[in-house]
Amino acid sequence: MEVQVTCDGCGFQGEAALFRAVGNVMCCGPLVFRECPRCGNKVICDRQEMQGEYEDAARQMAGRVDEAIREGRVGEAEEILRELSQLNRRLNLAPLDDFIRAARRRIRQAGAAPP
Repeated sequence: MEVQVTCDGCGFQGEAALFRAVGNVMCCGPLVFRECPRCGNKVICDRQEMQGEYEDAARQMAGRVDEAIREGRVGEAEEILRELSQLNRRLNLAPLDDFIRAARRRIRQAGAAPP
């Protein structure tokens, strides 16, 4: 799950990753410029607001991992964990790293359990 950004120039809406990061609006602070891939307009984004959305997405994904493991959908759980791990590169949250490691252990244990 990715944060959505809307260009105030042309109205293009898409995942934040599509909008190239340009730099900070001021020398410090939470506001950053991102460039619209369609028209090149500089869009101001709030890094803190985006952080909250990323954290919400991580919580939802963690819940999906738990559910997939409980229901024996190991492949799905592994795929979600890969995405969650990539998301945590942005968030850099130690508790999320701990969750990912624990979920991987649970997956290994589920794979080792007799049918």
